[in-house]
Amino acid sequence: MKRGLRASVAAWGIVLYVGCRAIDIVLQAQSLAAAVGQVVLVEWGSSRLGVTWSDPTPPTSNAATAWRVAAGAAWGFLGAALLFGTLFLSRSVGVEAVAHIEVSVLAIGLGTAALHSWRDELLFHGITLRMLEGTPVSPVFKVLACGVTSAGAALGRSDSTARSVVVAALLGIAFGALWVQDRGAWQPSAAHAAFRWSTGTLLSGGIVHSRLADNAWAGGNAGMLGGTAAVIALAPACIFALGWTAQRISPRSA
Repeated sequence: MKRGLRASVAAWGIVLYVGCRAIDIVLQAQSLAAAVGQVVLVEWGSSRLGVTWSDPTPPTSNAATAWRVAAGAAWGFLGAALLFGTLFLSRSVGVEAVAHIEVSVLAIGLGTAALHSWRDELLFHGITLRMLEGTPVSPVFKVLACGVTSAGAALGRSDSTARSVVVAALLGIAFGALWVQDRGAWQPSAAHAAFRWSTGTLLSGGIVHSRLADNAWAGGNAGMLGGTAAVIALAPACIFALGWTAQRISPRSA
């Protein structure tokens, strides 16, 4: 990709981000409608910038796509398990089973997680990797770039903290590795959705109620992703993702 075209992709990425923020502000009282509007905007913009859900060569079958989604979801659930396990083993979270599991709560939570992951993966990682396409940088650098864009997005939130920004960077690296390996959006989007659904719904009232300790380690009111435990739990996953990328993906194939 030529330098001018890369600059155009970057500029359009910024425009799409600003558009998403505008939708969020206008529809702040209707979070689901805002998420849908943002997904429509980002899907429209990213597709015109050449961000793809699957590598066009060779053609991908429905069965192969389903396998990629399942594999991505498994990675996402594993990441959530690492986080929750760290909190549980350090006695930083109290767990109470939900008396009656509401299918509607689980479904709405899954739908919301899917929409947010769809938007974030295309906007913060798909466009970033599209901008770097054809450059001599290594796959590891591309994965790190995904961490930088995720951290930047987290830094722009009004409730951001140093820990939440670091966690966003770690997750961005992990999902970026799936982008590079999968050469498309299916696997990282599924991983992101599974992770978000687990931490935001399943472990937060969907299946069990998780009561975080009110300290910097657990996160307290900042949530599972706002504490030091999240950094400690996700750092090994990030290191694994970088090592996996360096071993399995050659610069020529990325």
